Amino acid sequence: MACIFSVAYGDGIAQENLSPTDIKGKKVSLFIKMDPPIITSEKLQNRYLMLRWYDANTNQTLTHTTFFLGLMKNGKTLVGGLLHTHNGILTVRIMPSNDPTKWTIRGQGQPFEGSTMHLPQENGTIDFVAPMLGEGGLYHIRLALLTLDNDENLLNVNKAPPVFDSYLSVGDVVNHTITYHNNSYNTTLISYYDKTSNFTFDQSKKQFAWTMPFDWNAARFQNVPIFVHEELRIPKAFQEFASAPTFAASVNGNPIISRKVVADPYSMSDTEILHIIISKNDIENLTKSTPLQADTMNFTVEPMTSDINTSSSVLTDFGGWEIKLEWNPTNISADSQNDLQLTFFDASTGQKVRGDVNYDLKILGKDDNTEFSRTGIDARNGTDTQLINLPSNGIYSLEIKVNSIANGNLSDTSRIGLARGTLAIPSIASDEATIPEFASLAEVVIMIAILVSIVISKKLFQVQHIYPK
Repeated sequence: MACIFSVAYGDGIAQENLSPTDIKGKKVSLFIKMDPPIITSEKLQNRYLMLRWYDANTNQTLTHTTFFLGLMKNGKTLVGGLLHTHNGILTVRIMPSNDPTKWTIRGQGQPFEGSTMHLPQENGTIDFVAPMLGEGGLYHIRLALLTLDNDENLLNVNKAPPVFDSYLSVGDVVNHTITYHNNSYNTTLISYYDKTSNFTFDQSKKQFAWTMPFDWNAARFQNVPIFVHEELRIPKAFQEFASAPTFAASVNGNPIISRKVVADPYSMSDTEILHIIISKNDIENLTKSTPLQADTMNFTVEPMTSDINTSSSVLTDFGGWEIKLEWNPTNISADSQNDLQLTFFDASTGQKVRGDVNYDLKILGKDDNTEFSRTGIDARNGTDTQLINLPSNGIYSLEIKVNSIANGNLSDTSRIGLARGTLAIPSIASDEATIPEFASLAEVVIMIAILVSIVISKKLFQVQHIYPK
């Protein structure tokens, strides 16, 4: 009998709570976490995939879960197997291998409906030895739930098992040496979406450029989040580039507004880090002006010398949050009171946050001295106002760290991120959102929806019925 999966999509990069689905009177959800949280192709240490099935209404862990787990990349299955946990919590240890033709699952094998079901070993893990999560790019994790509360009773045998989809991006790391005025500098490009190529540096413009594969078919991401994140690391010794107050970037020749080029001069003492963040709205707008035959994103980034303005919106480096900033009064001056209203949005969907956001706010002045600092602030229903009064004129740095999002009694810490912006005193705050985000029309967690049909019998469940080859 042919059936269509009931699908719950996820949108995290390394940790997330997937959208719940109704099963046996429960709101069944899956918490999924990858450790280490940010993975790149530089290091091939073991990765740990932690899974917890729970009722989203009560936060109670759901026991005796049996499920297929498959991991795919570029539409091809890298590994897949039938797993079980009595207590509803499981750690999968992933050991990347170099042989693309072989993969194994190490666990306590038991028969189940004509297949082999794997339970944790004595060390508490099920081990996957496979060519997975070692190469940079976007990976698709698909889980089909077969039993719940009881090891023997199958769910929805005459229909289809509920399916949960998550997407994990492994950063593709490439090192390049560039030359400027006879000086050589080592640079690093990390792509958290897909592998890059055609990296160049134009000395006359001080401009970096590179290419990344991208499928511009809007139908594939119409109903799901999508986010592109590129990270360029430049040594501060390259002062002609790294010391610029602001940076300009483009995608396929369309300029990106400045708030989506996030400069981080603090995380590494000798390196300027630039995050280029392309949200779903940006991608949809770009799609309208992109030729049908196009199959890449072409990036450029270079320093700017324009005047520094007060930020009206900032994006977090990770987590996928946008924070819109409104000042009252709009004429910002020293030694006067200004109300700063912060409104939090999900950058991958453009929707305002409805839960309570716990965040930290810091304002740094000259020599990175802290002029204002508050931690553990709650933005009720995604909005908060802070009273700001700074003593003197100058250029200040804003730092907003998102700690968690709470809905009811449940707190989600899966999308922590830090946003940076600028406060210029004196200045007149303006809404940058009125400026087109791209010249012609206007982002990991990094997701593509794949809908598949399968054939399931009451007695036989096999991996190839669930995952594409």
